[in-house]
Amino acid sequence: MNSLEYFFLDLGLSWTYSKLIPYVLAILFGAGFSWFLLVKIKKQSWLKFSSVIGSFALPFIIYFTFFPIYEGDFSNLGVRSNSTIPFPQKKTLTVVVLPNCPFCYQSIRLMKKLKERKPEITIQYWISTSDTLSRDTKIFKVIPDYFTTFQKYNKAEISKLVQDTYPCFILSKEGKSLKLWNNNHFGVSALDEIERFFN
Repeated sequence: MNSLEYFFLDLGLSWTYSKLIPYVLAILFGAGFSWFLLVKIKKQSWLKFSSVIGSFALPFIIYFTFFPIYEGDFSNLGVRSNSTIPFPQKKTLTVVVLPNCPFCYQSIRLMKKLKERKPEITIQYWISTSDTLSRDTKIFKVIPDYFTTFQKYNKAEISKLVQDTYPCFILSKEGKSLKLWNNNHFGVSALDEIERFFN
């Protein structure tokens, strides 16, 4: 997410609306500008026609160029999970990561914003590893202290649970996992669902 989307989040809008509104505004801005040209350019010509069409599309094209819509951006393709791995009794969002996964590091900023919006959300990080990691390892330094962080040594079991996709996001309550998203299917509508889950 970019700064404009975070601005709308800070206004209290949902994750989905905050992602969608900048694209809608770009279209409206283009429509307004093209209407202005349509009124101002009196002479009917191919230049007027192309200017109106171009000015309508240009703002959206520029915004989309810098902030394209990826397949998973609006996705909520989580799957039901009934893993036998024990989870906390209270409602929890567990983020499963690898120590050196760049996408896992990107998840931290997103989780910080989620926690900022909904302080009552319990978030924990599981670091899937078969080695003992020092507390000086980078992953421990960048995960905030208000997220509980564990090393999980049963890597084969964790890998099976998350189907070797990292980061992976798991909702659970009463000690059982309920729903699981891999990173490609964890879009803004999934974040909205998580916020509703903790309401």
